[in-house]
Amino acid sequence: MRRVLLLAAAALLAASCATAPKQTLAELNRRDPEYRSRDCRQARREAAGFDDERNGRMVAAMAANLVIPLSGVAAGAVMGKVKDDRKRELNHRLRGACTSDPLARRR
Repeated sequence: MRRVLLLAAAALLAASCATAPKQTLAELNRRDPEYRSRDCRQARREAAGFDDERNGRMVAAMAANLVIPLSGVAAGAVMGKVKDDRKRELNHRLRGACTSDPLARRR
């Protein structure tokens, strides 16, 4: 039972991963006229400074596992979800500010 829960949590975490903003930044077309705009420069600055904090999340999850078994899995999932939401939001802002695509398509 415990193994099944761990595998389910790992699959859930892997399925919810968002693209890193630095990766999105690298994929942008630098020749697009919107790339030089003030909004794009601000979004690029924010993406360049984005920290995924993977080590901090891992330490918190391991510490929670020591206190209550499997609580670290839940804590890691929640922290990962919050971070992935922030990644998606920043990626959407990057695409919206730095490309001529009016919909700033989500990936």
